[in-house]
Amino acid sequence: MRRLSSLFQPVPLGLLHTLARHEFSLMEQGTVLGFVLSFLNNCLMLFIFHLLFVNSFLASVPLPWLYLMIGIVQWNLYVQASLAGFSSLVYRQKIVMGFAFPREIMILARSAAVFVPYFFELLLIALVAAWYRVIPTREILWLPVLLVSQWLFCAGLFFFFALVGVLHKNVIPFWNLMFRVLSFATPIFYVPTHFGSPWIDKLYGLNPFTIFMIWMREMAGVNGFHARIQPHLVLGGSLAVFLAGYALFRKFEHKIGDHL
Repeated sequence: MRRLSSLFQPVPLGLLHTLARHEFSLMEQGTVLGFVLSFLNNCLMLFIFHLLFVNSFLASVPLPWLYLMIGIVQWNLYVQASLAGFSSLVYRQKIVMGFAFPREIMILARSAAVFVPYFFELLLIALVAAWYRVIPTREILWLPVLLVSQWLFCAGLFFFFALVGVLHKNVIPFWNLMFRVLSFATPIFYVPTHFGSPWIDKLYGLNPFTIFMIWMREMAGVNGFHARIQPHLVLGGSLAVFLAGYALFRKFEHKIGDHL
């Protein structure tokens, strides 16, 4: 914990800020054109999902387009976090091996860079929703807690993915397959209550991707059902994932140099 608290000193924070800006500038979404093309890709997915799934799965949803767009943007965040996490150290191996600094700063910078285009996408969705006079629920007051919780959760996964990307590269194809399966277990284009099974509802409650997605939709008032989210449990669970990922990274950090 002493090592973690030392990252909040001025010099490490300055290095984190510089690396995060550099990482963002190198991302596909780090330019205006790249961001626009990425958002247009989301709109294309929205159009396809709207044609395929609205009548079948989203009949009870008040604003299907907003429901789908939130799901698409949320899931794309997790996809980008997964891809960036695996490559966060390998992609910058010359910096990691050539300079003496806390290596977790590179991972935190990479995770922060992934969230920048996500914030802009949320802002665009909010502007479009405001144009159509969509009134958010009072749950919107918890938005800062949701964003912080989501970053802590993703940053914790980043530490784990970074180790896997260096020490166990053969696991990456298996994870990609599992991630595709997990995408169908996350209500991107359907309502989780559609199946009407108590044990499936409990299973959804264990999926953190689903929890964040449902909470975001609850703020917009487009869930199609009332979701009871306990913010303190979400924040506490996300913090636990972050600390566990950081502890795991620190434990095996000494092996990174031999495998890069």
